[in-house]
Amino acid sequence: MAKKIIFAVMATALLTLAGCASSADLSNTDSNSEGVTSIEFFGWGSAEEQENFQTLVNSFMDENPNIQVIYNATSSDSYMTTLKNRGSSLPDVFYMPDYEFMQWADSGKLYDMSNDVTQDELDSVWSLSTDMYRYDRGTSTLGTGPLYALPKDLGPYLLVYNKTLLQQIIATKSLSLELPSPTIPMTWAQFRSYLTALKTPEVFGIGSYEMMHAVYSNNADYWDETITTQTITDPNFIQAFQFIADLHLVDGVMPSPSQQNSMNAYQRFLNSGSLFAWMGAWDMKAFWNTVAFDFDVIPTPVGPAAGAKSTSWVGSVGYAVANNSAKKEAAMALAKYLAFNEGSATLNFQLGQAMPNVISIAEGAWLNQDGLSGRTLMPANKQLFIDTVKQTTLIGGKNRTRYYLYDNTAIDDLEDALEPLFAGTQTAQQFLTAYASSFQDDLDENRSYLN
Repeated sequence: MAKKIIFAVMATALLTLAGCASSADLSNTDSNSEGVTSIEFFGWGSAEEQENFQTLVNSFMDENPNIQVIYNATSSDSYMTTLKNRGSSLPDVFYMPDYEFMQWADSGKLYDMSNDVTQDELDSVWSLSTDMYRYDRGTSTLGTGPLYALPKDLGPYLLVYNKTLLQQIIATKSLSLELPSPTIPMTWAQFRSYLTALKTPEVFGIGSYEMMHAVYSNNADYWDETITTQTITDPNFIQAFQFIADLHLVDGVMPSPSQQNSMNAYQRFLNSGSLFAWMGAWDMKAFWNTVAFDFDVIPTPVGPAAGAKSTSWVGSVGYAVANNSAKKEAAMALAKYLAFNEGSATLNFQLGQAMPNVISIAEGAWLNQDGLSGRTLMPANKQLFIDTVKQTTLIGGKNRTRYYLYDNTAIDDLEDALEPLFAGTQTAQQFLTAYASSFQDDLDENRSYLN
């Protein structure tokens, strides 16, 4: 399947997300005889993330001895199935990924916490991180209305490179190349030339290329502003898909579909089988612990379309609280601690979990590398994560496509159908022109769920 190859995201990509929390008065039955309230907190994650969150939960309980948190987690690929199978018996606090948010907020299962947070608390974190968890059920509109989650983090997904291997190849081939700029995006043409010059029989330039990065960075999108009409036949969109295909078909700097099936892009990068890949801040601890090479992040290459700028997708998850939880006050206390507390934000980044939600910590202690040393100083270019969220003249960030949809069918079907493009039997224009009506049908069906 094409979605498992050319556009494969790192295995940990979904681990960035979090959930929302809620608050209300506790009844007398919420506490045991010693006045301790017990709540369940459910998430997902790698062994590293689970270890990190147990540490954060322990810190919360140290500061709130009247609340006991039972933290459980599963793998990312089984999380939503497990959560849905809970029916109405949901955990008190749980991860709610951005790509499931609309459906869950529309269902009424998430607690409206609008009255449980202050404006000062909202102002202390990135506005995108809370605005994306607002939803108006009356108009089926994202980004406005009640607040149904607090952010675990914002996760810009950035281009990462193996600095050690890159320097070795430059020296071995006696190339007059410099390391990529940490602030100035390469153009697509420059990136292709750069990877071609570095090509060796043993090492690919890049393990896979993110579809959304190419589309967003060429001033294109999948649909119009109302999310009702497809725009995949727009010339800028077509150009983005052809750019990715040509990395394999023309330049030979990206693995073939069969090669990507045999080893995903994330593992290939960890094995030093590619120079470039994609990473979120949540990958830092795994990189610190599992690879010996130096690494850093650079801006996503920018396409030639008028008005284009380097744009990476930004994922997130909210800390959600079940609307029928009987322990909303305790649940909200945990969610607010994880989302807003400065001590929690500091511990979070020192554990290698995320870019801090709290702006003052992100732009202060995180950029200053407080409490970090050795390999934990990488990546050096942490400013790029902040610039992606804040938006600069050259650098931007945007929600993932799935955030805007009730379910993932439209995107999944598109990615499943891509094989002719990457086999070279159809050009991007031929494929997208033929597929446009199917994509529109999926958008129509997606909208029908909200009527």
